[in-house]
This record gives sequence, C-alpha cells and structure tokens, in this order.
Amino acid sequence: MVAGDYYEILGVPRNADEKEVVKAYRNLARKYHPDVCKETGAEEKFKQINEAYGVLSDAQKKAQYDNMGHETFTNASKGNYTGGGGFGGGGFSSDFSGFGDIFDFFGGGGRRSGPQPGADLLMRIQIRLEDAVLGTDREIEVMHNEPCTACAGSGSETKRQNSCTRCGGTGQMRQATNSPLGQFVRMTACTMCGGKGKIPEKVCKECRGTGHTRVKRKVSIHIPAGVDNGMRLRMEGYGEAGDYGASNGDLFIEIYVLPHDRFVRAGDNLETFIEISPVMAVLGTSIEIESIDKRKIELKVPAGVQPDTALKIAGAGVKRRGHPGDLHVRVKVVTPRSISAEERDLYQKLAEIESKGSNTGGFFSGFMGGKKRGKK
Repeated sequence: MVAGDYYEILGVPRNADEKEVVKAYRNLARKYHPDVCKETGAEEKFKQINEAYGVLSDAQKKAQYDNMGHETFTNASKGNYTGGGGFGGGGFSSDFSGFGDIFDFFGGGGRRSGPQPGADLLMRIQIRLEDAVLGTDREIEVMHNEPCTACAGSGSETKRQNSCTRCGGTGQMRQATNSPLGQFVRMTACTMCGGKGKIPEKVCKECRGTGHTRVKRKVSIHIPAGVDNGMRLRMEGYGEAGDYGASNGDLFIEIYVLPHDRFVRAGDNLETFIEISPVMAVLGTSIEIESIDKRKIELKVPAGVQPDTALKIAGAGVKRRGHPGDLHVRVKVVTPRSISAEERDLYQKLAEIESKGSNTGGFFSGFMGGKKRGKK
C-alpha cells in the first residue's frame, strides 16, 4: 500500500464496512488522543487517524478515494488537483464537523466538572510483630485539608457562590482548533473556576477562596489482629477535604512490621527456637517457653530429637479470620564449650560404650574427638 494510505492508517481491509471503520477509528482515537498519549508524534498520528476516518466513513468520499487513489485524492483535497474544480466541479469540502468533537464518541472527556472530591492520603506506620499478631489501637497525627470554619467550606465570606461567568457554570471550556480537515474541539477545565463551575461571591480571607484550611488532626485507629507487611487500612473520609462541600477523600494507612528478636512470621505461622544440650537431645526433656502473647507453654522435647527439628505448638501462631496458625519451635543442640572433669569422664565413658557397637563411633565419641581413653 502507498505510505499514508487511509486503510493502512486505520488498519482495516479495503472492503471494510462502516462498522469496521468506526470500530478501528474509536480504538485508535482513544489510544493516540493528545490528552491520553504523551508519545512523540502522537498528535500528528491523531490527525492522520481523523483524516482517514473522515474519508472512509463517508460513502461518497470513500468511493472517490478508491477510484482516484491516495495521492490523487489528497492532492485534490489540498487544491493541487490540476483537473479544474476538483470533485463534482465544486471543489473538495473538508467539512468533517460530524465527528469533529472526539468527546462525543467517548461520552465526555477531560476533568469532571463541578466541585471535586478530596484527594486520598497515604501514611506509613511501624508496629511491633506482637501488635501485628494480636491487634492494637494507635493514635496518629494527620496533616490534611479540612473545610474552612470561617466560610463553612464555601470559599466565600457570604457563604454563597455564583456560577462562573466564563464557562456558564459548566466547569468546562470548548477549545476549537481549525485545520484543513475541519474544526476539532476538545474540552478543558475552565481556567477561571478551575473546573468547579462556581466561584465565591466574596472571597473568604481565612482560606483565600479555597474552602479549606490546613490542619493537624489526631486520629485513633484500630489495627486488627493478623495484619502483615504492606497491608493498607482504609479510614473513609479522613483524607483531604473536597471542594465546596464535595466528599472528603480517604486515609490509607500502610503497615510496616518491625523485626522481632525471638519470633519470625511465615504466613499465619510463627517460628522461634530453643537451645538444648546434647544430654537433653538424647534423653528428651520439657521446656517452658513464652508465646508471643506472653502465655507460658510447656513444650515436650522427645528423646532422640535431631538438630534443626521443628516442634509444632498448634494454635499459637497468627490469628486471622478465626483460623489461628501454629508456632514452630526449631531445636538447636548446643555443644558445651567447657565441661568439668567429672562431666568429661562421663562423656568419655559414653564414647567408649558407643565405640564398642560401631566402627564409626557415635555422637559422644565424636564429641570427645573420636579418641579412646583407657584407665591408667
């Protein structure tokens, strides 16, 4: 196809019907509209799309385009056609006013008119692991906009507002651009009222007509049990104040859980560890441990437990949505760095007993360095 061919621009076949042309145009116009696409060349691409649509959507112009070809047709449309008066003896009309306002296709566009709702706020707070597991209450300070008390949020000393004289109260302005293809219209927020459609009758001195003032507010929040890193809590209506009585935004609180010195979270489970001696590992024992909620729990360590074994305490983990997780206690067998002479003799005897039944030795023979010591 010839470069710039209208069918190529819209990406439709030459036998495309009206529905296919309209569908392709809408998709491309949405993609390359200057208010949406900030890529280099997007505006020029958008013009080409509109030019192609203006011809292919009109049955008469489409027939002329198909008969004459792209180059001849476009030359004629620019007045460069040497055959006299051009199309039908009356010249080419580039009046595409039927689709000039792209926002008619999109059901409106640009900023919404009228008073704008307040913006949302985001705060990040740090909490302890035990607070994340058990839940807690906190009081935080929030700096945000609130409705001005002097003018009741109206922005006017008289508490009255008038319709904007520039936009007629719509909050929007039509910006027309003329081109060889016709007039293109786009909607923009009114520069006088900022898109609100109203202006204060007499500007409030306290808030300078904005309708809100900057204040610091203490907010009590409840952090539910089971929250985790990165989770956000929503406080409806605690964000920025809306314009002239419009609804407030929301406050989002993002949770960061600080590391704990004894417990590590793994989903809804908790992990911790205990240290036991080799004797405890061989014979078994009972150890009292403290859970994250300060409960005293007796943990039975079975005889012959292996290093790094995880012992489970059911229901002692993170309680979330009524389903508590578990606490996994990992066993660390700690070899003593120094022992008494009596202990050494006992370990030596155990090592000798082990070595009689094994060519490779056992735990205690390894503990004693694999050496046998006879009686002197």
